[in-house]
Parts: sequence; C-alpha cells; structure tokens
Amino acid sequence: MYAQVGVMQGGKPHIRFETRTEEDRAASIEAERKIYKDVDWVIVTPHGSRDFMENHAEQWLKNIQSRAEVGQYDMEWVQQFRKMYEMYKEGKEMPLDGTPLRMMTTLFSPAEIANMANVHVLTLEAAASMNEETIGRLGMGAREWKHRAQEAARLQEGTGGALKIAALETENNDLKSRVSDLENVIRDLQTQMSDNGPRRGRPPKQE
Repeated sequence: MYAQVGVMQGGKPHIRFETRTEEDRAASIEAERKIYKDVDWVIVTPHGSRDFMENHAEQWLKNIQSRAEVGQYDMEWVQQFRKMYEMYKEGKEMPLDGTPLRMMTTLFSPAEIANMANVHVLTLEAAASMNEETIGRLGMGAREWKHRAQEAARLQEGTGGALKIAALETENNDLKSRVSDLENVIRDLQTQMSDNGPRRGRPPKQE
C-alpha cells in the first residue's frame, strides 16, 4: 500500500534501496530504439506502519535534506540515510541502528526474531519502542516481547553496552561451533579417503 509520507512521526522509518531498470526516453528518441538505464529507488516504511512510499533515491534524499534544514525532519536521520545509500551503491551491507535482534538469541527465539523482522523490527531498540499497530500486527505475545526488549534496553544503558558485548560473544561462540563441526566433517572425509585409497605393498602373486 502506498502512502504519501511527509514529515515522519514517531520512530525512525525503515528504508531499503533497490535498483530498477527504466527506459531512458531521451536516449531512446535519439537512438530511435529503446535504451534502458539503472535507477536507484528508495522504499520508505514509517515506524510500525504497513504503509510505504517509493521515490527515486537521490530525489528523496534531497527532499528530506530540505525539510531537515527548516526543522521538519531529523537531520541526523538524513545523514544516516545518506550514508546507507552510499554503502548500498558500494555494494556493502547497510548497518542497523542499534543492537541487531539476530544476535539476541538468548533473549528471543528464532521464530520471534523472524516474526519481528517481517514487520521491519530488526533491532532491540525498535522492539522496545513498538507501537500498538505493530503489536497488533504481530499478535499474541508481542506485548511481552516489547516488555522483554525494554528491560534488556534498560539493562544495556545501565551496563555500558553489556548486552551488545554479550550478543557478540554469542555470535562468536556460534561461529566457533560451526568451525568445529566443519573440522569434524573434514576429518571424517579424510579418514574415509584413507580407508578407500590404494593399498601399498607388493601385488598379490599370480597363480
């Protein structure tokens, strides 16, 4: 669903960029055949909403920059979105603003994390500030998830980012476990190859 989203209210919107192929009309007329070009678009979803808007990325960034200069938009958001766009053009993964839920496996189950991701709630901070519309879309258990996230965020503020460190340690331990599993698989394969390989020694005597 499309929405004309002007001045953003509430939390920071979720945005993503994508490149689409469009006809370059001027070049097509000049060449007397269809010429196509790549155009970057931005899809903006207000925090906690299912509505969204689309615009050319460069034009949208200019629009929110102009609004920020007259106090109608958060200038810090503009700077973050522009950095995200630069990273998108460079082919880099865009950073999340906060503690990623995917690293909070001791706080939320994989299913809870996946369900929140489906409504663009990707960080602990976003989960802690979910509005009633988002909670309603998530359904049973969402209010408890919000409370859990709020308690964790409060603890994080009081411990100087301890949760982020714990989350990184959890991810690191998971990676170590995966490496260990791969090493076991490699050892098993090497053993099988050794058992099935040619036997050394003199060939059997022919009768």
